Amino acid sequence: MLTEQFIAAIGVPEKPPATNVARDAAIFPTSQQRALFKKSATASNCLAFSDSHIFAAQLNKAVVHVYNREKGNQEATVPFTEQITCIALACDDTVLVLGTAEGRIFLWETCTGRQLTTSQAHLQAVTAVVVDSTSNFLLSASADSTVHVWSIPGLLSFANVGTQGLSPLRTFTSHRSEITALAIGHSASFNNFAVSVSKDQICTIWDFHKNTVFRTYLLPSVPTCVTLDAADRALYIGYEDGSVQQIDLYTVGTTAAAPTGMNALQNGDETVTPIQPSPSSKWKTPDMSHGATLSISLSFDSCTLLSGHQSGAVVAWDVASGRVQTNLLQIPLPGPVTNLYFLPAIGFARKTVRELNVATVVKPRFGAFDSGDGNVPGNYMVNFELASNLTSKSSARSAFEEALLAPFFPQSLLDNGLDELTSWANGDSRQATEADSGEPDDFMALDDQPDKIRELTLDEQNAALKAQLSSMRRLQTASFEKLEAINAERKALLKREHLRMKMRGGTTNGTRGIVISDEDESMDDSDRN
Repeated sequence: MLTEQFIAAIGVPEKPPATNVARDAAIFPTSQQRALFKKSATASNCLAFSDSHIFAAQLNKAVVHVYNREKGNQEATVPFTEQITCIALACDDTVLVLGTAEGRIFLWETCTGRQLTTSQAHLQAVTAVVVDSTSNFLLSASADSTVHVWSIPGLLSFANVGTQGLSPLRTFTSHRSEITALAIGHSASFNNFAVSVSKDQICTIWDFHKNTVFRTYLLPSVPTCVTLDAADRALYIGYEDGSVQQIDLYTVGTTAAAPTGMNALQNGDETVTPIQPSPSSKWKTPDMSHGATLSISLSFDSCTLLSGHQSGAVVAWDVASGRVQTNLLQIPLPGPVTNLYFLPAIGFARKTVRELNVATVVKPRFGAFDSGDGNVPGNYMVNFELASNLTSKSSARSAFEEALLAPFFPQSLLDNGLDELTSWANGDSRQATEADSGEPDDFMALDDQPDKIRELTLDEQNAALKAQLSSMRRLQTASFEKLEAINAERKALLKREHLRMKMRGGTTNGTRGIVISDEDESMDDSDRN
């Protein structure tokens, strides 16, 4: 059974905390409050978490608090030279990306202590930073209405000494006001897209690889936060009036000229025509005292949406109906819920374990590892822990699991699957190949009794062999037909070439033409065979 928990962080409390809330409590992992961390006040987009740590940038300060999830305490207080306005984790949670009020980007390698700083790329404060699923691209939004696209490997390269070469790949400039929130699709391909919302009440979906606009939505109010579902089929926007809106990327808006379907979105048709979402897609809370929606998050199956509000309330929405399920907290949190995230689901039979774990963070040291020649300096050290079952985990993966993690399925695996389906087409029982090889049944087995393989009788074995022989004969027949087609095409080409040479040479100049007879063709065929 899968279970989910969420983590919430608050800003500056507007009222004294309730008697059942611990003093200075600011970060609340899970609705059951299994743990809480004190002495923190975070702004929107200023919370990031890994399996071992929680990073919280303090409101209107140049300080980041680091909390250890395993020990349940504050591990470090990390000061920076500029006020931090947003953070995000990258590179398997080993790099913390920080946006500053001066318009710069900091990159802190938490396992080495190396810190990099870009030049002042934005004219105003950075409001949001997001990283794609491959940790190759970083997007930074700013109050100056622009979004920069950065190359993370380029930023982390030792060839960039100081701030030289640390410049964005491209800049998105379609907004006309401060960008309040930013989201990025879950795809790992170059067809991935980004979603940005601004105080100009515009939501833009655009390709951050090519810097082209896919779709523009006209919003009914000022947006404060945005998120995408797990399949990138719909996006959800929170507003200052406390409502939440669902925008289905596969449906049409109120504009009649708007195209339909995700294909129309991705190929960029009619991008100049803004779309106004249907008013029915906007969900309103029954209690208007909740205040503005400051943060939203989707569950693992994208069926439940959580929204954090100015009053400290956390509301759960049913995505299918757009109605409020319940207020998860009987007593609201003591401050505005500025950050709200679902933690990874618990209960998978085969949990993916990271091979590297940053057990203790190393405080950043700016310029400590710079080298003039671009090589890795001698004092550069990495501090992390290897998984205890690293060897056993990699050896326990089946070929199917390895194919799922690969960019594409191997052709040999597809051929074996088609052959197996062909053998099952006649109602034969499952082959006893796994029993002969001694390998255990995997979760893809189609047998009714996966824990025990039935011994095949002699008749069933003969039927299975006949089915395999029939499949091989069909393959052989198809191969022979292909060879005959190739030979016929070769004959036609040879005859055409001989006729062309005959017409060119002719008999007018006393030369003899070339004549092809059936005997010659048959001889050529026999020679070729």
